[in-house]
Amino acid sequence: MQCATIHQRLVRMIMATLLMASMLGACAQHAYLAGTPSSGKADFSRLSDDWFAAARAGRTDILQALIEAKFPLETKSPEGYTALILSAYDEHPDALKLLLSAGANPCAFDRHGNTALMGALFKGDSHIATMLIDTRCPIDQTNYAGETALTFAALFGRLEMLPVLVAHGANPNHKDARDATALQIVQQQRNQSAVDSMRQVGATE
Repeated sequence: MQCATIHQRLVRMIMATLLMASMLGACAQHAYLAGTPSSGKADFSRLSDDWFAAARAGRTDILQALIEAKFPLETKSPEGYTALILSAYDEHPDALKLLLSAGANPCAFDRHGNTALMGALFKGDSHIATMLIDTRCPIDQTNYAGETALTFAALFGRLEMLPVLVAHGANPNHKDARDATALQIVQQQRNQSAVDSMRQVGATE
């Protein structure tokens, strides 16, 4: 009985969210068509938590409703995460695919400069990483430490992704903000498997 009650509450909450998103979208569209400059944007601030929670949970139904209501795709959480970054990090390929198809920016980064691809490599999800490698982002896009996706793959042991990244143009001899290459870092860590893998994809420095 308790489980049924919780389920009913969850359904009601989701339906209320979808209804609110639909109403806000309709109001925004009406204001835009009416040419009202001061009210041409819907106030989505109350739905931000639902947006990010849906991305974290992979709730494509809620994401779709908010997308249709014109929720700003590049809205960032206090940590600098977009919904696309969260869906990638929490390993929800369907949510990621939906956000990409809606036009969300795969090159967006958090407050440390880390991208969705870097997050996927950190988590070790090769499927999601491959999805993001195939987007329009520069393959050697760096975070604020000067690290690239290839750096993440080497440091976190995602060695099977190294040849994939290099095949897409990643520089195996890229130097980070400390003037260190991924090969030098894994050598310092005495990670021989990573050293061998880096050399196999062309790392020489």
